[in-house]
Amino acid sequence: MKKNFLFFSLTLLISFFSLSCKRVSNENENQNKEVILASFTVLADIIKNVAKDEFAVKSLIKPGVEVHGYQPTPSDLVKASSAFVFVDNGFGFELWAEKFVSNLKVKRITIADDLDPIFISEDFYKGKPNPHSWISPKRGMLYVDILVESLSELRPSKSQLFEKNGKIYKDKLSKIDKEFSLFINNLNKERRYLVSCEGAFSYLTNDYGLKEVYLWPVNAESQITPKRMARTISIVKDKNVPSVFCESTVSNESQMVVVNETGANFGGNLFVDSLSDESGPASSYIKMLTHNLNLIKKGLF
Repeated sequence: MKKNFLFFSLTLLISFFSLSCKRVSNENENQNKEVILASFTVLADIIKNVAKDEFAVKSLIKPGVEVHGYQPTPSDLVKASSAFVFVDNGFGFELWAEKFVSNLKVKRITIADDLDPIFISEDFYKGKPNPHSWISPKRGMLYVDILVESLSELRPSKSQLFEKNGKIYKDKLSKIDKEFSLFINNLNKERRYLVSCEGAFSYLTNDYGLKEVYLWPVNAESQITPKRMARTISIVKDKNVPSVFCESTVSNESQMVVVNETGANFGGNLFVDSLSDESGPASSYIKMLTHNLNLIKKGLF
């Protein structure tokens, strides 16, 4: 019995030191790599899948934090000082980015510079590009293409590796795209309504033939007017929309008013501006898309 206990204790100690050494080794390895700093978690994850081990990729903003109105802190500047590249989405998503980058000596990659926007059609943001293009798997594949080209320019000797990684990743996104396209094609046209809190799904609805309805446009939760609330309730009632949704970084309180007034189901919280933490359902971009589209499929079927 005593020997068994000693053997078990020794095994635990060996495992602990092995894990500790591995963690230290990984940390030391990352310290020797050039750092790419992404503005938010979704973008960081896409970059990681293209760059793999070639760069140390970090996200400025932590999971679960709303990006639009984020205010960088002095510690963010310290964090960014180790980076040689800053990657942001653009289309006005990171309103703070210009000032933030002006304080740094970094190269900048803005994804939106190579994307075609969908413009917001009403209210204060009318005529400005909707920034949430990554919400559509079809646009996500464009992000990969842009990053493959951008990283290849940074490190030409690794261009074939980035192209290979990008193809593998795009194949995964393509599978998600095809599965959702098949679902929509088999869905009754009368049920093709996506009702959300924020108007963040324009690219998804445009790419897959859905009609978008929302309580407020981009980043304007405080602008829920009685007129817009009444319009949303009317559409949900008239079109017999089975489920409505909200976003993970905002309160769903207003959407619950729609639920109570119409009898529609609350289909759940969709992830838009941020991934979840590791224990959540959307800890990677692939998982985020899968989570969102599965909820939408379940809600609209």
